[in-house]
Amino acid sequence: MVRFVIEGASPGFEEKLLALIAEHAGELTIAADREWTVERAKNFLRLATPGARVLLHDVLAGGGYRAATDLRDMGRDLAGPAIAVTKTLTKGVAEGLWPQGMPAPVTPDYGREKPQNKRVEGYRMSDDLVPIFTAAVEG
Repeated sequence: MVRFVIEGASPGFEEKLLALIAEHAGELTIAADREWTVERAKNFLRLATPGARVLLHDVLAGGGYRAATDLRDMGRDLAGPAIAVTKTLTKGVAEGLWPQGMPAPVTPDYGREKPQNKRVEGYRMSDDLVPIFTAAVEG
């Protein structure tokens, strides 16, 4: 399998490439690249509202997880930044920085004991994203 990432293509090149892909569509498997990279993480941080950036920093400072009680004790808003993360993902799609369906870097954790309660117990970042977003913050 061969994977390509092409950035900065001219409209003419893009048109020719898409025509070539269409011509060989039966032979190809085409999938969007929905993996976070340091560059994408930097763009996410650039686009994010201050509240979303604070949430990301808090989760990173916790090694990939921050309990809601800790965030409340720090005076953090729990609803607004989570909504801002979703809006940032949408804005990145609109700006062509990542494809539709990109996974959120930070997600609410509702716990397992009473999922019907739907009260956020904390916010989590997957272990594989922590070094990527840490590098983006530091770089």
